Amino acid sequence: MENKNVYEIVFDYSTEDCTGIDTYIYSTKEKTVKKLKELIVAEQEFYKKEYSHIDQKEFEIDTNIDDENACEYWWNIQCKTDWYLHTNIDLRLKEIN
Repeated sequence: MENKNVYEIVFDYSTEDCTGIDTYIYSTKEKTVKKLKELIVAEQEFYKKEYSHIDQKEFEIDTNIDDENACEYWWNIQCKTDWYLHTNIDLRLKEIN
């Protein structure tokens, strides 16, 4: 049996009143990167709207979203003064046997 690759997005988030992990599975890298970018834009808008009262310097952002040849991508944001407030979006290549 031939191994097959799938692409997984894990969307881990936490705010003052909600927490969760959403998982998305796609068959192609193009579809997965498109969804990843949609999630990032939505989260950026969410943080601008909901947390505009927090100085942007209070957020630490770590990303790897620009390398088109990467097998893994991520976009992580963490509030330095409230460790419960975070979003981690990771794209991973998985091999299925």
